[in-house]
Amino acid sequence: MIAGRVIVIGASSGATPAIEALLRGLGANLPAAVLLVRHVPPYSAGHLLNALGRGSPLPVTLGTDAAPVEPGRVYVAPVDRHLLVDAAHMYLSRGPRENRARPAIDPLFRSAALSYGAHAVGVVLSGRLDDGSAGLLALKQSGAITVVQDPADARCAEMPCSAMHHADADYCLPAAEIGPLLSQLVRAHPPETTVTPPRRLMVQWRKEIDALRRHGSDISTVETLGELAPASCPECGGPLWQLSGGVHRFRCHTGHAFTAQHLAAGLGEAAEEALWAALRALEERARMLRRIADHDAANGIGFSMQTYHERAAEAERHVASLRLLLLSGLPANGGR
Repeated sequence: MIAGRVIVIGASSGATPAIEALLRGLGANLPAAVLLVRHVPPYSAGHLLNALGRGSPLPVTLGTDAAPVEPGRVYVAPVDRHLLVDAAHMYLSRGPRENRARPAIDPLFRSAALSYGAHAVGVVLSGRLDDGSAGLLALKQSGAITVVQDPADARCAEMPCSAMHHADADYCLPAAEIGPLLSQLVRAHPPETTVTPPRRLMVQWRKEIDALRRHGSDISTVETLGELAPASCPECGGPLWQLSGGVHRFRCHTGHAFTAQHLAAGLGEAAEEALWAALRALEERARMLRRIADHDAANGIGFSMQTYHERAAEAERHVASLRLLLLSGLPANGGR
Protein backbone atom coordinates (compact mmCIF):
# COMPACT_ATOMS: atom_id res chain seq x y z
CA MET A 1 0.00 0.00 0.00
CA ILE A 2 1.08 3.60 -0.59
CA ALA A 3 0.49 7.03 0.88
CA GLY A 4 -1.06 8.49 -2.30
CA ARG A 5 -4.80 8.59 -2.88
CA VAL A 6 -6.80 7.34 -5.85
CA ILE A 7 -10.46 7.64 -6.84
CA VAL A 8 -11.80 4.93 -9.15
CA ILE A 9 -15.14 5.45 -10.87
CA GLY A 10 -17.31 2.99 -12.77
CA ALA A 11 -20.17 4.11 -15.01
CA SER A 12 -22.35 2.85 -17.83
CA SER A 13 -25.73 3.64 -19.40
CA GLY A 14 -27.06 7.09 -18.63
CA ALA A 15 -23.99 8.09 -16.63
CA THR A 16 -22.46 10.91 -18.68
CA PRO A 17 -24.43 13.71 -16.93
CA ALA A 18 -23.57 12.12 -13.56
CA ILE A 19 -19.85 12.01 -14.42
CA GLU A 20 -19.93 15.65 -15.53
CA ALA A 21 -21.64 16.70 -12.30
CA LEU A 22 -19.20 14.67 -10.20
CA LEU A 23 -16.10 16.12 -11.88
CA ARG A 24 -17.38 19.69 -11.53
CA GLY A 25 -17.69 19.14 -7.80
CA LEU A 26 -14.10 17.95 -7.30
CA GLY A 27 -12.55 21.38 -7.61
CA ALA A 28 -8.96 22.13 -8.61
CA ASN A 29 -5.76 20.86 -6.97
CA LEU A 30 -7.27 17.53 -5.99
CA PRO A 31 -4.69 15.50 -4.00
CA ALA A 32 -5.68 12.27 -5.72
CA ALA A 33 -5.69 10.73 -9.18
CA VAL A 34 -9.07 9.87 -10.71
CA LEU A 35 -9.41 6.81 -12.94
CA LEU A 36 -12.66 6.29 -14.82
CA VAL A 37 -14.17 3.38 -16.71
CA ARG A 38 -17.27 4.27 -18.70
CA HIS A 39 -18.87 1.73 -21.05
CA VAL A 40 -19.19 3.55 -24.39
CA PRO A 41 -19.43 2.39 -28.01
CA PRO A 42 -16.31 3.18 -30.07
CA TYR A 43 -17.99 5.91 -32.11
CA SER A 44 -18.81 8.01 -29.01
CA ALA A 45 -15.54 7.75 -27.09
CA GLY A 46 -14.14 11.01 -28.45
CA HIS A 47 -17.35 12.83 -27.67
CA LEU A 48 -17.24 11.59 -24.06
CA LEU A 49 -13.66 12.76 -23.56
CA ASN A 50 -14.43 16.20 -25.03
CA ALA A 51 -17.58 16.58 -22.94
CA LEU A 52 -15.82 15.69 -19.71
CA GLY A 53 -12.83 17.88 -20.48
CA ARG A 54 -14.98 20.98 -21.06
CA GLY A 55 -16.67 20.85 -17.68
CA SER A 56 -13.92 19.48 -15.45
CA PRO A 57 -11.67 21.67 -13.31
CA LEU A 58 -9.06 18.91 -13.67
CA PRO A 59 -7.31 17.88 -16.91
CA VAL A 60 -9.01 14.85 -18.50
CA THR A 61 -6.94 12.51 -20.67
CA LEU A 62 -7.00 8.94 -21.91
CA GLY A 63 -5.14 6.42 -19.82
CA THR A 64 -1.75 5.43 -21.20
CA ASP A 65 -0.04 2.09 -20.71
CA ALA A 66 2.74 2.12 -18.09
CA ALA A 67 2.31 5.87 -17.47
CA PRO A 68 2.65 7.26 -13.93
CA VAL A 69 -0.49 7.99 -11.95
CA GLU A 70 -0.42 11.68 -11.04
CA PRO A 71 -2.71 13.46 -8.55
CA GLY A 72 -5.01 16.16 -9.82
CA ARG A 73 -5.69 14.42 -13.14
CA VAL A 74 -8.55 12.36 -14.55
CA TYR A 75 -7.67 9.30 -16.61
CA VAL A 76 -10.35 7.70 -18.79
CA ALA A 77 -10.08 4.10 -19.99
CA PRO A 78 -9.62 4.04 -23.78
CA VAL A 79 -12.03 2.15 -26.01
CA ASP A 80 -11.43 -1.60 -26.08
CA ARG A 81 -8.83 -1.55 -23.29
CA HIS A 82 -9.10 -2.53 -19.64
CA LEU A 83 -7.61 0.06 -17.29
CA LEU A 84 -5.64 -1.22 -14.30
CA VAL A 85 -3.63 0.58 -11.62
CA ASP A 86 -0.85 -0.27 -9.21
CA ALA A 87 0.97 1.79 -6.60
CA ALA A 88 2.57 4.13 -9.12
CA HIS A 89 1.44 3.38 -12.68
CA MET A 90 -1.60 2.61 -14.80
CA TYR A 91 -1.75 -0.20 -17.32
CA LEU A 92 -3.89 -0.97 -20.35
CA SER A 93 -4.89 -4.45 -21.41
CA ARG A 94 -6.72 -5.91 -24.38
CA GLY A 95 -7.25 -9.06 -22.36
CA PRO A 96 -10.52 -11.01 -22.40
CA ARG A 97 -13.75 -9.12 -21.81
CA GLU A 98 -15.25 -9.09 -18.33
CA ASN A 99 -19.01 -8.77 -17.92
CA ARG A 100 -19.14 -8.64 -21.72
CA ALA A 101 -17.22 -5.34 -21.71
CA ARG A 102 -13.75 -4.02 -22.41
CA PRO A 103 -13.04 -1.81 -20.56
CA ALA A 104 -14.84 -3.32 -17.59
CA ILE A 105 -15.26 -1.68 -14.20
CA ASP A 106 -14.45 -4.57 -11.88
CA PRO A 107 -10.81 -5.06 -13.02
CA LEU A 108 -9.98 -1.42 -12.28
CA PHE A 109 -11.64 -1.60 -8.86
CA ARG A 110 -9.93 -4.91 -8.07
CA SER A 111 -6.50 -3.54 -8.94
CA ALA A 112 -7.10 -0.43 -6.80
CA ALA A 113 -8.19 -2.62 -3.89
CA LEU A 114 -4.92 -4.55 -4.05
CA SER A 115 -2.59 -1.57 -4.53
CA TYR A 116 -4.26 1.19 -2.52
CA GLY A 117 -6.54 -0.40 0.08
CA ALA A 118 -7.77 2.26 2.52
CA HIS A 119 -6.13 4.96 0.37
CA ALA A 120 -8.69 4.33 -2.40
CA VAL A 121 -12.24 5.57 -2.90
CA GLY A 122 -14.56 3.65 -5.21
CA VAL A 123 -17.62 5.11 -6.93
CA VAL A 124 -20.41 3.39 -8.90
CA LEU A 125 -22.69 5.53 -11.07
CA SER A 126 -25.64 4.91 -13.37
CA GLY A 127 -25.75 1.75 -15.48
CA ARG A 128 -27.57 -1.49 -16.26
CA LEU A 129 -26.96 -4.91 -14.71
CA ASP A 130 -24.16 -5.16 -12.13
CA ASP A 131 -20.65 -4.43 -13.43
CA GLY A 132 -18.86 -2.70 -10.56
CA SER A 133 -20.54 -4.61 -7.72
CA ALA A 134 -17.81 -7.23 -7.28
CA GLY A 135 -15.09 -4.61 -7.60
CA LEU A 136 -16.73 -2.25 -5.12
CA LEU A 137 -17.03 -5.14 -2.66
CA ALA A 138 -13.30 -5.85 -3.12
CA LEU A 139 -12.56 -2.20 -2.33
CA LYS A 140 -14.79 -2.36 0.74
CA GLN A 141 -13.04 -5.54 1.91
CA SER A 142 -9.69 -3.74 1.53
CA GLY A 143 -10.70 -0.82 3.73
CA ALA A 144 -11.47 1.65 0.94
CA ILE A 145 -14.35 4.13 1.12
CA THR A 146 -17.22 3.21 -1.19
CA VAL A 147 -19.73 5.57 -2.76
CA VAL A 148 -22.80 4.88 -4.90
CA GLN A 149 -24.99 7.27 -6.84
CA ASP A 150 -28.47 7.45 -5.34
CA PRO A 151 -30.57 5.11 -7.52
CA ALA A 152 -33.36 7.69 -7.51
CA ASP A 153 -30.90 10.16 -9.10
CA ALA A 154 -29.51 7.68 -11.68
CA ARG A 155 -30.92 7.38 -15.18
CA CYS A 156 -30.31 3.62 -14.94
CA ALA A 157 -30.60 2.44 -11.36
CA GLU A 158 -29.55 -1.21 -11.73
CA MET A 159 -25.80 -0.78 -11.17
CA PRO A 160 -26.20 1.53 -8.15
CA CYS A 161 -28.83 -0.76 -6.62
CA SER A 162 -26.66 -3.84 -7.12
CA ALA A 163 -23.60 -2.10 -5.69
CA MET A 164 -25.57 -1.00 -2.64
CA HIS A 165 -26.86 -4.54 -2.13
CA HIS A 166 -23.51 -6.34 -2.49
CA ALA A 167 -21.04 -3.81 -1.08
CA ASP A 168 -23.12 -1.94 1.52
CA ALA A 169 -21.62 1.34 0.31
CA ASP A 170 -20.53 3.93 2.85
CA TYR A 171 -22.29 6.78 1.03
CA CYS A 172 -25.29 6.98 -1.30
CA LEU A 173 -25.74 10.45 -2.80
CA PRO A 174 -26.99 12.28 -5.90
CA ALA A 175 -24.24 12.75 -8.46
CA ALA A 176 -23.96 16.50 -7.83
CA GLU A 177 -23.09 15.84 -4.18
CA ILE A 178 -20.51 13.12 -4.82
CA GLY A 179 -17.77 15.43 -6.13
CA PRO A 180 -17.60 17.65 -3.03
CA LEU A 181 -17.70 14.54 -0.83
CA LEU A 182 -14.79 12.96 -2.70
CA SER A 183 -12.78 16.15 -2.46
CA GLN A 184 -13.32 16.17 1.28
CA LEU A 185 -12.53 12.46 1.70
CA VAL A 186 -9.20 12.47 -0.15
CA ARG A 187 -8.04 15.53 1.77
CA ALA A 188 -8.65 13.72 5.06
CA HIS A 189 -6.17 11.23 6.46
CA PRO A 190 -6.96 7.60 5.66
CA PRO A 191 -7.67 5.28 8.57
CA GLU A 192 -4.69 4.41 10.76
CA THR A 193 -5.71 0.78 10.93
CA THR A 194 -4.99 -1.54 8.03
CA VAL A 195 -7.82 -3.69 6.70
CA THR A 196 -6.52 -6.95 5.24
CA PRO A 197 -8.92 -9.03 3.15
CA PRO A 198 -8.84 -12.82 3.51
CA ARG A 199 -5.72 -14.18 1.87
CA ARG A 200 -7.70 -16.41 -0.49
CA LEU A 201 -9.44 -13.33 -1.90
CA MET A 202 -6.21 -11.42 -2.37
CA VAL A 203 -4.68 -14.41 -4.16
CA GLN A 204 -7.76 -14.65 -6.38
CA TRP A 205 -7.72 -10.93 -7.24
CA ARG A 206 -4.01 -11.05 -8.01
CA LYS A 207 -4.43 -14.03 -10.34
CA GLU A 208 -7.32 -12.31 -12.13
CA ILE A 209 -5.31 -9.10 -12.59
CA ASP A 210 -2.25 -11.04 -13.72
CA ALA A 211 -4.41 -12.85 -16.28
CA LEU A 212 -5.47 -9.51 -17.75
CA ARG A 213 -1.92 -8.19 -17.76
CA ARG A 214 -0.87 -11.34 -19.66
CA HIS A 215 -3.95 -11.02 -21.92
CA GLY A 216 -5.33 -14.40 -20.91
CA SER A 217 -5.47 -17.27 -18.45
CA ASP A 218 -5.14 -21.04 -18.47
CA ILE A 219 -6.89 -24.05 -17.03
CA SER A 220 -4.38 -24.65 -14.26
CA THR A 221 -4.89 -21.08 -13.00
CA VAL A 222 -8.66 -20.93 -13.10
CA GLU A 223 -9.02 -24.38 -11.54
CA THR A 224 -7.52 -22.93 -8.36
CA LEU A 225 -10.12 -20.14 -8.23
CA GLY A 226 -13.34 -22.09 -7.94
CA GLU A 227 -15.46 -25.08 -8.88
CA LEU A 228 -16.49 -26.19 -12.34
CA ALA A 229 -19.94 -24.79 -13.22
CA PRO A 230 -22.67 -26.47 -15.33
CA ALA A 231 -22.53 -23.82 -18.07
CA SER A 232 -20.36 -22.80 -21.00
CA CYS A 233 -18.75 -19.42 -21.67
CA PRO A 234 -21.00 -17.45 -24.06
CA GLU A 235 -17.91 -15.66 -25.41
CA CYS A 236 -15.75 -18.66 -26.39
CA GLY A 237 -17.75 -21.79 -25.54
CA GLY A 238 -15.26 -23.07 -22.97
CA PRO A 239 -16.06 -24.43 -19.51
CA LEU A 240 -16.75 -22.02 -16.65
CA TRP A 241 -15.63 -22.07 -13.02
CA GLN A 242 -17.69 -20.46 -10.27
CA LEU A 243 -15.53 -18.14 -8.17
CA SER A 244 -15.72 -17.65 -4.43
CA GLY A 245 -16.62 -14.28 -2.93
CA GLY A 246 -19.67 -12.25 -2.08
CA VAL A 247 -20.83 -11.70 -5.68
CA HIS A 248 -21.93 -14.66 -7.80
CA ARG A 249 -19.18 -14.76 -10.47
CA PHE A 250 -17.83 -17.09 -13.14
CA ARG A 251 -14.64 -17.26 -15.21
CA CYS A 252 -13.47 -19.43 -18.12
CA HIS A 253 -9.89 -20.60 -18.62
CA THR A 254 -9.30 -18.18 -21.52
CA GLY A 255 -10.08 -15.29 -19.16
CA HIS A 256 -13.65 -14.19 -19.86
CA ALA A 257 -15.44 -13.36 -16.60
CA PHE A 258 -19.06 -12.74 -15.70
CA THR A 259 -21.32 -12.01 -12.81
CA ALA A 260 -24.38 -14.26 -12.77
CA GLN A 261 -26.48 -11.46 -14.30
CA HIS A 262 -24.06 -10.90 -17.17
CA LEU A 263 -23.67 -14.64 -17.70
CA ALA A 264 -27.44 -15.05 -17.97
CA ALA A 265 -27.60 -12.13 -20.43
CA GLY A 266 -24.69 -13.53 -22.45
CA LEU A 267 -26.25 -16.99 -22.61
CA GLY A 268 -29.50 -15.36 -23.71
CA GLU A 269 -27.69 -13.61 -26.55
CA ALA A 270 -25.97 -16.87 -27.52
CA ALA A 271 -29.32 -18.67 -27.53
CA GLU A 272 -30.86 -15.97 -29.74
CA GLU A 273 -27.95 -16.18 -32.19
CA ALA A 274 -28.33 -19.96 -32.32
CA LEU A 275 -32.06 -19.67 -32.95
CA TRP A 276 -31.56 -17.20 -35.80
CA ALA A 277 -28.95 -19.55 -37.29
CA ALA A 278 -31.40 -22.46 -36.99
CA LEU A 279 -34.14 -20.40 -38.64
CA ARG A 280 -31.81 -19.55 -41.54
CA ALA A 281 -30.79 -23.20 -41.99
CA LEU A 282 -34.42 -24.39 -41.93
CA GLU A 283 -35.47 -21.77 -44.48
CA GLU A 284 -32.62 -22.84 -46.77
CA ARG A 285 -33.60 -26.50 -46.28
CA ALA A 286 -37.23 -25.75 -47.18
CA ARG A 287 -36.20 -23.88 -50.34
CA MET A 288 -33.86 -26.70 -51.38
CA LEU A 289 -36.54 -29.36 -50.82
CA ARG A 290 -39.01 -27.33 -52.93
CA ARG A 291 -36.38 -27.05 -55.66
CA ILE A 292 -35.79 -30.81 -55.62
CA ALA A 293 -39.53 -31.42 -55.85
CA ASP A 294 -39.90 -28.99 -58.76
CA HIS A 295 -36.90 -30.53 -60.53
CA ASP A 296 -38.32 -34.04 -60.15
CA ALA A 297 -41.74 -32.89 -61.35
CA ALA A 298 -40.19 -31.29 -64.45
CA ASN A 299 -38.39 -34.55 -65.20
CA GLY A 300 -41.42 -36.78 -64.65
CA ILE A 301 -40.22 -38.25 -61.36
CA GLY A 302 -43.57 -38.09 -59.65
CA PHE A 303 -43.02 -40.64 -56.90
CA SER A 304 -40.58 -38.41 -54.95
CA MET A 305 -42.17 -35.02 -55.61
CA GLN A 306 -44.85 -35.36 -52.92
CA THR A 307 -42.32 -36.55 -50.31
CA TYR A 308 -40.08 -33.52 -50.85
CA HIS A 309 -43.03 -31.13 -50.72
CA GLU A 310 -44.07 -32.68 -47.39
CA ARG A 311 -40.56 -32.30 -45.96
CA ALA A 312 -40.44 -28.70 -47.14
CA ALA A 313 -43.77 -27.97 -45.49
CA GLU A 314 -42.51 -29.47 -42.23
CA ALA A 315 -39.38 -27.27 -42.33
CA GLU A 316 -41.55 -24.22 -43.02
CA ARG A 317 -43.69 -25.00 -39.97
CA HIS A 318 -40.54 -25.08 -37.83
CA VAL A 319 -39.44 -21.78 -39.37
CA ALA A 320 -42.77 -20.20 -38.44
CA SER A 321 -42.48 -21.47 -34.85
CA LEU A 322 -38.93 -20.19 -34.47
CA ARG A 323 -39.80 -16.82 -35.97
CA LEU A 324 -42.73 -16.46 -33.58
CA LEU A 325 -40.44 -17.30 -30.63
CA LEU A 326 -37.78 -14.80 -31.71
CA LEU A 327 -40.22 -12.00 -32.47
CA SER A 328 -41.91 -12.49 -29.10
CA GLY A 329 -38.74 -11.19 -27.46
CA LEU A 330 -37.49 -14.50 -26.06
CA PRO A 331 -34.95 -15.11 -24.75
CA ALA A 332 -34.81 -11.85 -22.83
CA ASN A 333 -31.38 -10.22 -22.96
CA GLY A 334 -29.83 -7.73 -20.58
CA GLY A 335 -28.09 -4.67 -21.92
CA ARG A 336 -26.03 -1.73 -20.86
